[in-house]
Amino acid sequence: MHTDVVVVGAGAAGLLAAVAARRLGHRVLVLERSDELGGSTATTDGALWLPANDLMGRSGLPSDSADEALAYLNALDPTGSGVIAARRTAFTRTAAAVGRWLVTSRIALEAMKSLPDCSPEVTGGKPQGRSVRVRAVSPKLDPEWAARMRGSSTRSEPGLFARLASPFRDPGQLTGGAALVAEMLRRAVGSDVEIWLESALHELIVEGGAVTGVRVTRRGASVDVTAAVGVILACGGFEGDQLLRDEHLPAPTQADWSVTDGADGTALSVGHQVGAALSGLDQAWWTPVLLAEGRAHPLDAARVAPHGLIVDQAGDRYLNEAQPSVPAVRRMYEHNLGMRSVPSFLIVDNRHRKTHPLGPWPAGTSPKAAIESGELVRAATLDELAQGLGIDRAGLIGSVVAFNQLAKRSKDTDFGRGDSAWDRHFGDPMLRRNPCLGSVDRQPFWAVRVYPGDAGTKGGLVVDDRSRVLRTDGHPVPGLWAVSGSAASLFGSAQPGQGAALAAALVEAYRAALDLSGQLDQVDAALA
Repeated sequence: MHTDVVVVGAGAAGLLAAVAARRLGHRVLVLERSDELGGSTATTDGALWLPANDLMGRSGLPSDSADEALAYLNALDPTGSGVIAARRTAFTRTAAAVGRWLVTSRIALEAMKSLPDCSPEVTGGKPQGRSVRVRAVSPKLDPEWAARMRGSSTRSEPGLFARLASPFRDPGQLTGGAALVAEMLRRAVGSDVEIWLESALHELIVEGGAVTGVRVTRRGASVDVTAAVGVILACGGFEGDQLLRDEHLPAPTQADWSVTDGADGTALSVGHQVGAALSGLDQAWWTPVLLAEGRAHPLDAARVAPHGLIVDQAGDRYLNEAQPSVPAVRRMYEHNLGMRSVPSFLIVDNRHRKTHPLGPWPAGTSPKAAIESGELVRAATLDELAQGLGIDRAGLIGSVVAFNQLAKRSKDTDFGRGDSAWDRHFGDPMLRRNPCLGSVDRQPFWAVRVYPGDAGTKGGLVVDDRSRVLRTDGHPVPGLWAVSGSAASLFGSAQPGQGAALAAALVEAYRAALDLSGQLDQVDAALA
């Protein structure tokens, strides 16, 4: 098989790279190891954190600039290398251009007007945020391709898609990440991008130190594919590989705690072939999760809502429950060094259970099977709840009493819950003084175990501001680019805003397609 460009991974970033490369005149082959398209994006909200995008001003929001966004990223994580500094500059300058590229591709975007940056109080942070999303669209894919999208109700196990992504699909329309993937897939198919499913990258073909193709295992057979121009890795990180997790991520860690389907570390494996440098392997896009029926479910809505708190094994509260997900899990791991907090416990009262979803369970629902399995614990009193969870009774009661006093004053002097605009955005607007604080005192009481989950790893191959993979000596590997979870994150340990990971993946995929086509310098000159 001979082509110009091979893209490994059919998520949103891989599809964008494929479409962009095809429009620049290349023959493109996309490889996907699974039998579904869309990657993890297809079952998320599909938010894109795009600094200085054109939609904010049109929506009547304060202006933004690439320089402000760059200052914000550097304030959040000032430890980045020279390579990271160049990537951050490139990202902040190119983000708006990618937004325009999507719009001119007839993929309609809208500003998420009231959503703040994750740390709006930090230099360069914005209380109105920088996130956009794809507008709801009617499905226009050929039925055969539509059935191949991850999350498709015709291909998923019964009830799975409803649990994962029902908030992101309106009747008769696709929204969120499903809309973005469907729109990119429709353009890929329409522009004659070739797509192979069930085709796993086995190894790179390297000649004279340059990557010239890939060896693929396709439905049990080995196939060599020559890539005359280059190979773009967009196949994710290593969250699905338990051995790699044990080697690199903080302990304890489990692949089952990831809310993604779990990339298998292919990029790291083939990167080893060419002596690629690695970075950030101890970092992930952390998110607190509960486990139900063998799957991890994010707890963001439940932990931010009032009338609930998180405690450790001693029953002690130790963090701001409403903070962004990445620092919340980092705090869980830090605390676990001195007092066991993996798992922790989310304690809520009956008002919370009646009005807010809890993982896979809608508000007001308490499945008998979940209670019988111990995934959801119910008790008439806090004393009984502590016994059911196996945690310290006096510690839990003391923590709830202290928390209720803070709620009464509407001020969390212990951990600052509700101080940030980010916290308040997700709280209950009926509690005007502090929408994140509400006492925990209405029987019965409920609890779930909280684990340090993730939405993908952050560490990966070191790339430059052109998305070229770099060797340990700092020189690029000819013919090889990496984006998305295959590349080490340009954000380091930080979480800038909702949709930052996806936005960076798309921006760096766009830059990779331009670079392999010899067009990047011209575009950068226009953006400078």
